[in-house]
Amino acid sequence: TAMYMVDTIMIGGLGELQLAGVGAANQITMLLDICMFGVMSAAGVFMAQHWGRKEIAGFRSAMGLSVMTGSVITALFFIGTQIFPSELISLFSKDPAVIGYGVKYIRLASFGYILRIIVFVYGTALKSCAKPLLPMISGAAALFVNAFLNYCLIFGNFGFPALGIDGAAIATLTGSALDAFVLLIFSYTMRMPSAAKPAELMNQSRQGFIRFLGVFVPVFLNDMIWALGISLQNLLIAQMGTDSFAAMMIVNTVDRLAFVLLIGIGTACAVMIGHTVGAGEPEKAMLYSKRFLFLSASAGAVLGALVLSAGIFIPELYNVSESVRLLAKDTIFVLGFAMVTYGINFTIIIGILRSGGDARAAAIIDIVPLWLLSLPAVAVTGLILRLPLPVVYLSMIPSNIVRLVWGLHRARSGGWMHSLSL
Repeated sequence: TAMYMVDTIMIGGLGELQLAGVGAANQITMLLDICMFGVMSAAGVFMAQHWGRKEIAGFRSAMGLSVMTGSVITALFFIGTQIFPSELISLFSKDPAVIGYGVKYIRLASFGYILRIIVFVYGTALKSCAKPLLPMISGAAALFVNAFLNYCLIFGNFGFPALGIDGAAIATLTGSALDAFVLLIFSYTMRMPSAAKPAELMNQSRQGFIRFLGVFVPVFLNDMIWALGISLQNLLIAQMGTDSFAAMMIVNTVDRLAFVLLIGIGTACAVMIGHTVGAGEPEKAMLYSKRFLFLSASAGAVLGALVLSAGIFIPELYNVSESVRLLAKDTIFVLGFAMVTYGINFTIIIGILRSGGDARAAAIIDIVPLWLLSLPAVAVTGLILRLPLPVVYLSMIPSNIVRLVWGLHRARSGGWMHSLSL
């Protein structure tokens, strides 16, 4: 999250057209990340439950399935960005300058997609066996290298050439490479449960693969349809003009930075509930779900207050026009009021329902409000009524409330607990 923020702030120093171009390119990367998150969510359910039963073979088999499915998805995205970059970027902006900058960035940065398989698979495996400190260290190292190289290569500091957008892509690629390398070093030199041999990754049974598909398909479709919905939402905002789209990229940076704590809570919830459900302790799983719901609500309230008080100053870090800055500030103010619902919903869908094996209910609760409420609201307020970006963003909040009420009802029922194995 911080890497994304560093990239956008430094690229924003070049101008709003460059910011919009890289922002459009990162929408493609976000789609890939969401697809990979779906793969890892499904695999993570099996990893956590197998680890709860201390079944290393099943744990590594789940890793292998995530490598296979993740490789196919990543290959499709990489081929698309190399062959059809202009067509992909033009989905988010019709401005030729924005498209040109986006294509220039994504053609180079997409080579890092291959490295993301390692980062996602080994990071998820280490979290699932309760070793989250290690991916945190690798991510921090990647952040430092990425920020330093951005500073050097975008603007030509410390004797480096000023490469602009190409420099940002190289910095991101280098940071991802370091992240992947450190995760592999940690796993194999420290003999972690994630230190799987190739034969263990490939050791798959037909029945295990079918069980994996039973969780993976609804999770992947959930995340893919949700990602398409979010991309369509951003596409609709892009049709409102370059100013609105550039402002939304700034808002997304604040959103991601604030949301990282809520993601941490939801992911921790998924690991702990996965362990307890796998170990056959439903009462403890229900207790954990209630505690994590309270924790995510409290954290969401605190983060909302921080966004309302401090987040509105972040647009000042960008070299954009005053109109873009004002749009971003007002929209960030609206974001602050939505943080509580964001946090609880993430914990319900990812931390409780998915980790308990109830992927189908999680998919329905996540997707239906987005497509039936949020997207029509954006289309009407943004394109038909031509209302400003903050009002358009406000129109998305009712869908979060519907998702919250629906999800709480399912979480309290206890019908989401299913013991899974490969």
